[in-house]
Amino acid sequence: MYYVEDQDPILVKQEVQLDEARLKNLYQEIVARYGRYVHRSYDGLYGPYSFQMQLEEGIPFVRNYVETPLEEDRGNAGKMHYEYDEYVIPELARWIKALLEGDVSALDAIRKGKEEGDESMLSAEKAKEMREARQQRAMQEMKEYLEQAHESLDGERFRQLSERVMASFQEEPEQESQTEMKEYYKKASACITYRPVKTLYKDKWNELRRVYGDVKEFYEGTGLFEELMGRL
Repeated sequence: MYYVEDQDPILVKQEVQLDEARLKNLYQEIVARYGRYVHRSYDGLYGPYSFQMQLEEGIPFVRNYVETPLEEDRGNAGKMHYEYDEYVIPELARWIKALLEGDVSALDAIRKGKEEGDESMLSAEKAKEMREARQQRAMQEMKEYLEQAHESLDGERFRQLSERVMASFQEEPEQESQTEMKEYYKKASACITYRPVKTLYKDKWNELRRVYGDVKEFYEGTGLFEELMGRL
């Protein structure tokens, strides 16, 4: 596998070596730890394509599947109402799987994720402090409202405050998982080794007719040559 990196003013063609065993272990760990079921609901002619599929780890893509025929007299001939929970895996797991299957474009996504993590990562302790602060504010607001309202509760106001309390216990842990996920981008990057094998000055594109052979040879094995030719 080869990867072309832009190191202006040159392009560097690099041979890529993967630690496939470690990447597979990372994939399985991320899927098991951070994958989650998301509820889906819609009307249509077709149900989920992944109805019969399962992840390699034995986790069903779809569970709690229910389909209900819609009333045909309302223009819904053949349509069904679908309700189910779909298992969604994190983006990094999808990139790792694509990389193991030979998709070179996954390298860009993994490198970008690592760089963004290096620049903006919050510590796990900081994320925990943010979560606890939000929980305290929400609980305090609910407490003050109940003390003032006594027996004459405003149902809508109480519902809003209750939802805010619940959100404070649900949303911030996701921030913590995102922080941890950035660490996984680093772990994935550590399983990838690059070895420079050839360079090409970018301005040679301006002399394409003369150096066509050099450019083609440079991009051989990367899957990018035909795509780049199509842009000219």
